[in-house]
Amino acid sequence: MMKHRSLCYHLFVAFLVAISVLLHLPEPLEAFSPSSASSSRRGNASQLRSQTDLSSNNFQELELLREERRKEREHDELARKEIQADSTSSQKKPIKDILSQPIGDLTPRDLAGLCNSIRFVPQENSLWSLRILERILIEVNRWEDAQHYFKKTYVKKIHVFSVLTALSNGIQSRKAQRRRNSTAYKKKKKDSQALTSKDIERLKNVVHLLMELCREKRSMYCDTDCYQKDVLSFATMIVADSSTTDESAVDAALLFIDMMEKEIDEWDSPRVVGSVLNSLSNWGRADEAHALLSRAMGFAIPTDSICSSLEAVRRDTNKSLNANEATPCYDAMLRAYSNHALLLRPSSSSKIIPASTDALTRARYILLNHMPNEGISITNHTCNAVLSGYSAMGLGSEAKQLLLEIEALHLSPLYSNQKLSSSLRTSILDTACYNSVLHGYSLEKNGVRSAEELLTAMKEQQPFPVSIQNITVNSDVEEGSSSIKIVPPAPDMISYVSMLNCYGKNGMGGEAYDLLRQIERPTSACYLATIRALQRCSDPTAPDKVLTLVEQLEMNRNNDGSVSKRRMRSTVTLNRQLFHASMLCMIRHGQGSKAEDILYRFNSHSTQDQNDIQPFILALKAYENTKAINSRREAAESAERLLRKMQSIGHHPRSIEAYKIVTNCFARAGMSAPALKLVKELDSIGNVAASEFYDLVIKAISLSDDKKAVSQAWAILHQLGYPQKNAKDVEPFDIPITTFNSMLKLFARRGMANEAEALLQEIEEFIIQGKSKGSGPDIQSYEAVLEALGKTNDSDAVERAEALVTRVEVMSELGGGGMQQPSLKMYNELLNVYGESGKVGSAERLLARLHEQSPKPDAFSYATTIKALKNSGKSKDIAVARAKELAQALDQSSNGARINEIIFAHRLSILAKFGLAVQAENLLQEMRHKHKTGELKQGPGVIHHTAVLNAWAKSDDKRAISRAERLFEKMKADPNLELDLAAYHGLLLNYSVRGISPKARRLLQTVLDSETIQPNRNTFTMVIDSYSRSSSTANAGMKAEELLDQMRQLHAAGNANVEPDSVSYASVIRCKQASTSKPINELTEFDKLQLMRELQIENWPFQ
Repeated sequence: MMKHRSLCYHLFVAFLVAISVLLHLPEPLEAFSPSSASSSRRGNASQLRSQTDLSSNNFQELELLREERRKEREHDELARKEIQADSTSSQKKPIKDILSQPIGDLTPRDLAGLCNSIRFVPQENSLWSLRILERILIEVNRWEDAQHYFKKTYVKKIHVFSVLTALSNGIQSRKAQRRRNSTAYKKKKKDSQALTSKDIERLKNVVHLLMELCREKRSMYCDTDCYQKDVLSFATMIVADSSTTDESAVDAALLFIDMMEKEIDEWDSPRVVGSVLNSLSNWGRADEAHALLSRAMGFAIPTDSICSSLEAVRRDTNKSLNANEATPCYDAMLRAYSNHALLLRPSSSSKIIPASTDALTRARYILLNHMPNEGISITNHTCNAVLSGYSAMGLGSEAKQLLLEIEALHLSPLYSNQKLSSSLRTSILDTACYNSVLHGYSLEKNGVRSAEELLTAMKEQQPFPVSIQNITVNSDVEEGSSSIKIVPPAPDMISYVSMLNCYGKNGMGGEAYDLLRQIERPTSACYLATIRALQRCSDPTAPDKVLTLVEQLEMNRNNDGSVSKRRMRSTVTLNRQLFHASMLCMIRHGQGSKAEDILYRFNSHSTQDQNDIQPFILALKAYENTKAINSRREAAESAERLLRKMQSIGHHPRSIEAYKIVTNCFARAGMSAPALKLVKELDSIGNVAASEFYDLVIKAISLSDDKKAVSQAWAILHQLGYPQKNAKDVEPFDIPITTFNSMLKLFARRGMANEAEALLQEIEEFIIQGKSKGSGPDIQSYEAVLEALGKTNDSDAVERAEALVTRVEVMSELGGGGMQQPSLKMYNELLNVYGESGKVGSAERLLARLHEQSPKPDAFSYATTIKALKNSGKSKDIAVARAKELAQALDQSSNGARINEIIFAHRLSILAKFGLAVQAENLLQEMRHKHKTGELKQGPGVIHHTAVLNAWAKSDDKRAISRAERLFEKMKADPNLELDLAAYHGLLLNYSVRGISPKARRLLQTVLDSETIQPNRNTFTMVIDSYSRSSSTANAGMKAEELLDQMRQLHAAGNANVEPDSVSYASVIRCKQASTSKPINELTEFDKLQLMRELQIENWPFQ
């Protein structure tokens, strides 16, 4: 029994072994036959089939079964190893480690971990999750290419939509923050969740992979719902909303909407198309926006009447948008046209090109013709889309005309079939549309008056007429009337800000200040626009008005109990932006003390870093820009005092810029000693003063009255290493050209043309010899020498100036020394030489040449040419007529140059030369009118009024004295005019030439009593001449000697400008001889010596 069991067991084992061998054989078993291998195989195969009763089909099925079982064993082995590896690890692999692995090396478990990490994506992790989704799809696509089969779906709909939803929510959240102007959003230096161009490319890759896996490869690893129209809709709106900062998002949006159009049968809503159109409008891509909307609507949208008649064929409308819902899409397209027009305009010029106006014309046609014909609703947003384009281009008049046409459109039968019950209607447009027109006027030249009229109509609800054709009216309105009056909407704060900006652009600070006081509760923008308007205006009271506004803001801050908390939150206070604008106004007007007052007010409540140096720098710049020459010394001392205060609160290590500003304050005041002391102090604290500091010291020396100024400047140059005159051994030196330019400007201010030319030649020689390590002369060097030639009386000044300009032109053409083309200032300096010499022909030829090349002539070029007319020997009629022609030519020039106050000054001087006082007053009135209308930036100044006084002095009109006195009284009463000594000389000349000595003496006493004006020798000389020309000359000599003694006393007291000269002594001698009735030409030598001894002079003044 046991033997039988053992035999059975062995037989069973042998059977299993045989079966195992059969299953693992790669080919069917074949027996060996000595006679023939093939016949043996056939015989054995036949024998095997007969034994197992298998057919040929069964053999093929057996082979497939073997292959399938082999793959299952491989898969089971791989899964077993994975489970074994996971069992050895107690923690899951981090996502970062999985992403760091090479593509193609991820295991199914790694992929499952990545998928689980993006099932629920928070908004702040949207970009990170997008990266994970991209890696998942790349890995799955690699598996598909490698034909790995794991029988599992990894990418599901929830993974894709959770990532897209997070991206969309993040973008919408950021848009909401921007709309709210949240402070937290503004403080963010960089938004880490904003889509960059790299993220946009990643999203495009994700969409393409989804399409490939779900549509083309039909991968088992992805649900088929992972790619559908909703995915494309999400992706399109995500990149479209991100296009505000990255233009590549626009291209991605166009790509996605093209893919989406292939997936849909019809447009469910205009939202997706509108988002893409919005992205296109942000970048002014009008043609693409027009093409996209035409495609979405199912017909070509016409842009003019010709296109409307030619493009009548419509496409298949299965996918066309509903016209009742297409208005937002049209709004976006019209904005694209407006932005496109703005982008076409050159950024460096305000000139409007035809291409810009053509874009706006097309948008206008779509708005007024196409949309009403198609029954598409026109909203305020639609109208404003086009109006904003005109306003941004500064076309206020065109914007107003379009606004009236829109008003007429809403009342016409084309748009409305309602009967009009009255000829007075309320505007259907909102305030924003009218604000766009106001903004257009603010950017338009001479648009201030039109803006005022529109704002007044809005404030007072004044109706204005609108012409309409074919109006249907009720019986109480006259049949066939074509005019309806429209009542505009009431203004809002934006309306007032637009008007204030309009005043600011035209330099009308007083009008802006008055308008601000009319606003009930002005906002911060109102204050800011008003302060900027006061900054740009030439009103001398502007700093006081700004200070008044700052005090008002200070009161708003300190008001702690008289108003409710809600109102307190809306009260405007002195913030940093308003402070900065106020300081810029003080800098513009040179009011350092007021700037310092505002600085202390701001710092007393500021939450900024108290060690912030910038507010102090602004106050120092206000001192630096002090206008009045006689106030610059006090300004420099105040600036130094503020510098010491800055150092006391810890700004010492960072006050290099402050040192430079204060040094320039001393330089502008001509205080060379304090300037040099500051430079030495800067060296002593370890900060080596740069060369520009020494430039400022030389500038201070040049502006001082010190007779040793030139020698002092030479001493500084020698201190810096410049060789002494006639030095034998010249050591190499390194002095920048800017320092030499300061020296050349010193010579220019004093008319020392020979010295300037000699220094320029020395610099060039040292450069050639290699002794100077600095750069050679530049354009500024030659400009300074030309300026010196313009102030010299040398007879050959014109020839030397022409040779210098020709030299620079040749050097620039040959490229010698890297010399640039002559600047406009250089040509203007040459024109000034012509003007001083009266070479009007040469000046006009050079002016004509400048028109044919670059740079084009400016107002100064024309002004110096007119000066040449004044100093030439031209007759009265020719000089006056030609000066007027030049002024008109400047005003009509195409290079942007316009007539300014300098042109008027030279024209008035020509009229004064010939005594044409009436014409001079008329020209002064014309200047006032041009300034009032905004054509002239600055109104008449003291110099213009003084020219008219001089014209009355030379006039033969019997009313000359009364007219001159009346004008002088107006000048004194005008707060915008600060009378100087020249203004008093203008009236004094009227008294002097007519011998009205009592009035001349009283006017002299007024000058002597003034605290801001000091007389000079000309002041006394004109009074002395009035005695010599007086009808009563009995005591003329005695009174003249009294005035001479007074001049000497004032000179001894420190007034160097009042020292008598030969002209003064000659006037005194005339008075003495007028008292004796003996002509001067009849005096003997003895008489002359006696007079010279009495007057204590060494030379006879009439020689």
